[in-house]
Amino acid sequence: MAPRPSPSPFMSVNPPPSDALRFLHWNIKELDSLKLSMPEHLQVEAAAAIIRGLGADLFSINEVHCDPARDNLGDFLKRCDPAQYLSHYRLSPSNTGLRSDPARKIPDRSNFGWFPGQYATGFASRFPLEKTLEIQKLRWKEWDPSMDLGIFNLGGVSPDEIELFDKSFTVHWLTLKGRSLAVICLHTVPAFRFGQDKSPNAIRNKAQLEFLRWFLVGEPKPHMSAIGIEPLPKDQAFIALGDFNCPLRDVHCPGGPVLLNLLNDPRIHPQVARIPLDILGDLPRLDPTITFFADGWDYNRLPTELDYILVSRELKIHQLTVVFANPDRRIHGLYDPDSDLTPLLSALTEPGRQAGLQRGSAFGRSDQVAVVSVREDFARLRAGSDHLPLVLDFSWQD
Repeated sequence: MAPRPSPSPFMSVNPPPSDALRFLHWNIKELDSLKLSMPEHLQVEAAAAIIRGLGADLFSINEVHCDPARDNLGDFLKRCDPAQYLSHYRLSPSNTGLRSDPARKIPDRSNFGWFPGQYATGFASRFPLEKTLEIQKLRWKEWDPSMDLGIFNLGGVSPDEIELFDKSFTVHWLTLKGRSLAVICLHTVPAFRFGQDKSPNAIRNKAQLEFLRWFLVGEPKPHMSAIGIEPLPKDQAFIALGDFNCPLRDVHCPGGPVLLNLLNDPRIHPQVARIPLDILGDLPRLDPTITFFADGWDYNRLPTELDYILVSRELKIHQLTVVFANPDRRIHGLYDPDSDLTPLLSALTEPGRQAGLQRGSAFGRSDQVAVVSVREDFARLRAGSDHLPLVLDFSWQD
């Protein structure tokens, strides 16, 4: 096994204790085959640089295209980890795009997506993966026979055939310092209807989170045992993580109480990742639990809490952090969008900062564009994804 590299200090993350392991989770927006086949794609290179600097022992990633013609996760890991430190990895297949027809540009309207394998979930580790369980084909009706799915628009799929998971539910088992750890990787459907009254999204998100709760802390169910799926044993240590697509306290997301119930379970630490307050600095109105805001440098544009790491009590948490960089945003004026602003942007270039254009509507002028500069590490973080990475440093309890 290769020696553990020393992680570089990065943004809001402290170095881990010498006896701790580091787990990094990140939803890296739409890492498809086209982006990953380009040698110097801006987003891919920005994300890879951040991952290299964080020095993880375990890595969970959402939104990698599971393309049978390419080893997309392996190719990306080579950019993040040229020494092949994270040498054990698996990209789990997803249902997203399963019923699409890319040639005719027909999307999958049941599990969403424009091509098969879109938005898959990957896991990489410096430790061997002993076994993996991938739950992809479980039907929603198999999980909850009492649920009336006929009230929803399921994209042309029968209520008896629609899958519970629009992507998949994956469990990896590995041994760390002589003890067994189960890692549960999940990327749920967004708990938002996107203007469709008969969308199943919010209820499907809740059902996926209810399955997660049952799998982590529930009792066996005869109808699930009959199809060979059992919850984790009571003495099994676990970390469950991913983009759960559900703010904890949004009244429009019925899965929120399910997550709160999990965080209040005696088997799980009641802790979510947070941005350290000293990093937020002059951004006091920004909730420290946010893990997402819309593309770009406007941190007030749709900020919300979507990503989580749930840690069982057999483990000790040393650090559970949302990776963030204070932008130190400076506004250099509002201008006509047809103006040639290249000279101004060039003049604003200085070491450690980047200048760019932002929507004028963010400053009350939708007819103009704003010239803005931010710190380079914030710009790199935003180039990497619209989600923010999460870091867990942990060890076994004494």
